[in-house]
Amino acid sequence: MLKALSLTATALTLAACTTLTSANNTPALALLDSDTARVSFFSHDARKTLTAGSLTLGDSEHGLSVNRSANTLQLTWRDSGWAGFEVEFRQPRNVSAYQNGAYVFDLEVQQFNDAGFDFARLCANGCERRVSLTHQVAPLLNQGQRTVAVPMACVLREHDTLIAESAPLRVATGGSGKISLSNIRIEPVLPQVDIVFSCPDYKTAALTPAPLDEHWAQSWWLPRHQQKLAAAAATKPRLVFIGDSITQGWEEAGQQVFQQTFGQWPSLNLGFSGDRTENVLWRLEHGALEQINPELVVLMIGTNNTGHRQDEPALIARGVAQILTQLERRLPDAKVLLLAIFPRGASADDYLRRNNSLTNARLRNLADGERVLFADLNSVFLDKDGNLAKDIMPDFLHPNERGYQRLGDALRPLVQPHMAR
Repeated sequence: MLKALSLTATALTLAACTTLTSANNTPALALLDSDTARVSFFSHDARKTLTAGSLTLGDSEHGLSVNRSANTLQLTWRDSGWAGFEVEFRQPRNVSAYQNGAYVFDLEVQQFNDAGFDFARLCANGCERRVSLTHQVAPLLNQGQRTVAVPMACVLREHDTLIAESAPLRVATGGSGKISLSNIRIEPVLPQVDIVFSCPDYKTAALTPAPLDEHWAQSWWLPRHQQKLAAAAATKPRLVFIGDSITQGWEEAGQQVFQQTFGQWPSLNLGFSGDRTENVLWRLEHGALEQINPELVVLMIGTNNTGHRQDEPALIARGVAQILTQLERRLPDAKVLLLAIFPRGASADDYLRRNNSLTNARLRNLADGERVLFADLNSVFLDKDGNLAKDIMPDFLHPNERGYQRLGDALRPLVQPHMAR
């Protein structure tokens, strides 16, 4: 964690926009100043801009309620998967003078029930730099108002320049909660505050084994892991699938297709919704493959590294390479069929689709053609222009039953030769 630094000059309050001036004469940037920025509030299916007053998105059971004054946002969200607010400059701004500074605001947490709290800076063309602060915000429940800081380093990557910023802040919540945020600003240096939030090193996150700790996964992720340990011991699988929600989907939308396509072989599905490379690594280190000796492992992982943190392709590939190393050590007799990460987003120019494609170019090089085989089946989901069809992937990410049928038809000829023994 970065340590808070003391300002060397007395902060000055400017009445016009509650802007603070630091010792280097760079003014703090007030993000709720209506003259320079607009604030929009969003839920899964709605978005509205609000200058002052109140609004509600959704209904009394699901949605977001907002009260806004000149300097304060009060948010109440209910049983939500995605709700929050976004600050957008009215004109792009050069904020490179703040690259060593921090976001600073007063925070009061009044309710936080199975809730999530993500903090992000948006860059151009769909780029996002996001960090989860859930486990640092939760302990502030009923602790009164605290002045907190998020170091700018948490939402910066090595080559980010900050010279033409349009959307410097997005706060996204989930679950249910109630918070108040006041005096939201960007300081050019990290001031002395009550709490400085920490963030992981984006360069190592994909490689560091960790359980999935998203708020929506707390109730089921570890129990599913325990269930799969028991299933492995009971079934002695010959065919193992490892991955994320797309792999888990063989038990859901793709269940009937799976039975028709692969049901003749004892199998184990180690797909966990939301998993990134580091979560698979954790599961492998905590017994997922003990007591089994399959002929083939089908592995596909990485799209949540792209979707959650927008990890760089090289970092995702390193995470997958580490998984392959673990598989070789723990299942030395098994072949591994490494699948290209599936396409996502409606069209070929989608930012996250491009990140997956660049990752796949690196994953291909991890195959040796003997123990590790690589297959790119993505064409079965795309039309001639590279577009995803909603009748195959309704959310442009997860196949429905028709999508799993296409996948099963393409995958079975690759699996069958390895199941002979």
